[in-house]
Amino acid sequence: MIRGSCLCGQVRYQLDGAPQFINHCHCSMCRKVHGAAFGSFLHADGAGFRWTAGEELVKTYESSPGNLRAFCTGCGSNMPVLEDEGSHVIIPAGGLDDDPGVRPVVHIHVASKASWSTIGDGLPQFDAFPPDEFGAPYTKED
Repeated sequence: MIRGSCLCGQVRYQLDGAPQFINHCHCSMCRKVHGAAFGSFLHADGAGFRWTAGEELVKTYESSPGNLRAFCTGCGSNMPVLEDEGSHVIIPAGGLDDDPGVRPVVHIHVASKASWSTIGDGLPQFDAFPPDEFGAPYTKED
């Protein structure tokens, strides 16, 4: 079990399933919403995700067609988003209260990374999304 929450603690959530991977996204929207050089996101099967408190405080904003961003209306913290009719969850890694047991595997959208930021690790980098086959080892069914 992996727990997470917002800054004010009113919204809490839990992931009972196994996490798949964490990515660092450098697109301009992730940079703006996180107020940082990139956003880090944990990906997992949506069936293992549930809100444990404060779901009614979570609102969404459509930052681009079909791309929702969720936030706590109490404190503004970024919140998880269920995608693909609930089959996939994307959780802002900064809101995790527990160690997810997985580590970042990739930098995406580096073509639009902040000019003042330098990527200093050895993770693969992609100008946009990685090819589908890149994620296959992380999302396969057991």
